[in-house]
Amino acid sequence: MLRPGTWVLVATFAIGMLAAQRAHAGLVKLDGKDLYLDPGVPYTPFGLLTWSETGVVGLRVDKDGGAWIETALPPASQSRIERIGKLQLSEAGDPEGRLTVTYVGLEAMYQRLEERHADEVERKKYLEDGLRSQMEAATDVELINKPDWISSETPLVAEFDLKVPGWASNAGRRVTIPAAVFTAGEKGVFEHAQRIHPIYFAFPHLKADDLTIELPSGWQTSSVPPPQNQDGHVVLYTLKVEQGPRTVRLTRKFAVDFMMLEAKYYPPVA
Repeated sequence: MLRPGTWVLVATFAIGMLAAQRAHAGLVKLDGKDLYLDPGVPYTPFGLLTWSETGVVGLRVDKDGGAWIETALPPASQSRIERIGKLQLSEAGDPEGRLTVTYVGLEAMYQRLEERHADEVERKKYLEDGLRSQMEAATDVELINKPDWISSETPLVAEFDLKVPGWASNAGRRVTIPAAVFTAGEKGVFEHAQRIHPIYFAFPHLKADDLTIELPSGWQTSSVPPPQNQDGHVVLYTLKVEQGPRTVRLTRKFAVDFMMLEAKYYPPVA
């Protein structure tokens, strides 16, 4: 059961800023475990906190004056972007079809916060531009559903009609297609050989892709890249390409399970 709790005064310092940012979060007990809540932040899922209150030191206020504690850091699986698509490849090498993007946890909360004052037209453009920014090639994108912008518990689900002109590369009688699609925003994250400052992300998060591509009649897959599974404990990357009679399935995961790491841990992470 959920028992009455105490309040935690959270003070955090944003990088590059001089002033402290203070907030309040509620601390309650649920099945013997501490649970942090902040009903003052719109669209925040139950049991999660906004960026400024997550994984930071706060003062737990009680009848004895209080004690310093650290708020919880949720696992990457609680804040996800899932992309599932079924596409058909044309004779020219242009994939076209339906893509569903699901934002879960803090990923959904920040989308809703960003667009809370926008109208339907602006929200549609926001989601379409966001998808284009995740792809390497120029993409024709159109949102075809009406996502739920007001819930805090329901994932934000966006469905798109998608076409990527010039996606495949022709090499004689062969056509080469990329094994990973939504990587534009991830390049350069760990590109430097050395690191001076701590490694920082807004919150732990996971991106999962599952794309099935149907090939034109008469086409067949000649080769696929080997599976990849790079587990750095706090960073995980997997890629698997499976071939069927006339299909290619691309599945991929990229998980960041930390918020901040000292620079000395950069080599094994990178």
